[in-house]
Amino acid sequence: MKRLHAILLLAGALLLAGCAPFPKAPTGDEVPQGLSAREVFDRSLAEHGGDLRQHRGDINFATDGEWYSLILRIQPVVTDARFRISSEERYRPSEGLYAVRHTGPDGVKQVVRSPTGMTVHYNGVKETDPVKLRATAMTTDAFRMFHFGPSFFVDRTESMTRLPDTTEGGVRYHRLLVNIKPGFGEAMADQAVLWVRADNFRLFRIHQTLNGFETTQGAHVDTTFLAYRRVGAYLFPVRFLERVRGPIRIKAHAWYVTGIELDRGWQPQDVQGSGFRGAAAAPVQPFGARP
Repeated sequence: MKRLHAILLLAGALLLAGCAPFPKAPTGDEVPQGLSAREVFDRSLAEHGGDLRQHRGDINFATDGEWYSLILRIQPVVTDARFRISSEERYRPSEGLYAVRHTGPDGVKQVVRSPTGMTVHYNGVKETDPVKLRATAMTTDAFRMFHFGPSFFVDRTESMTRLPDTTEGGVRYHRLLVNIKPGFGEAMADQAVLWVRADNFRLFRIHQTLNGFETTQGAHVDTTFLAYRRVGAYLFPVRFLERVRGPIRIKAHAWYVTGIELDRGWQPQDVQGSGFRGAAAAPVQPFGARP
């Protein structure tokens, strides 16, 4: 038992090594000169094609990916990996409607989130467990942020501050500390740090708190956007790596977008309940494939 305890203490020390607290607003001489936080943000929003929330039609994604093993043990309810591996996602941005059909080894999880509420079905059965619903609300909001990029923050930002620039891989990044209300899921508030490339104003990384679920309060994670694809007027991230940065430091989730389609013409009633119907039903065609 003593040997096991020592091993666990060592493993914990290794996981915690290099962890840093979530960034705080700068003071005094730490405040960068030049562009304001809002000017950096507005340039990034323009680079991504403008405010997606103004898109009057529909936006449709297909995704696939994998979870890293340790995060599955630490956060089984949040990852929900027996259902959340690949997905078909349907948005009507101007109406605030988001529906996603997750698929995994245990079947299908259907989530419909709108300004008036959220419903969740597992294999056609409506979920009522408040713990699962809180976790789903938080992850659903986070994934909408990943797809929408800067647009996600337009109407949630309470305040925005520039942090000192940083360099990674020889590239300089502006960093914006954003206080958002409401936060992710049922959180009253959260914070995010947006890493914006100084040379082209593309969003490179989002570092965020997760106050919306009991087992993630106090934790923070970052997601790096490793590739982009322009579809219509918009620039979408299509390859992602999510890492837990505190209180431990591990890789959590790697995933990618396999296809994007604009304006199929489906209506809100086509995504309600436990499945997709009408113009929302067919899978999104993979990049390069023809219908």
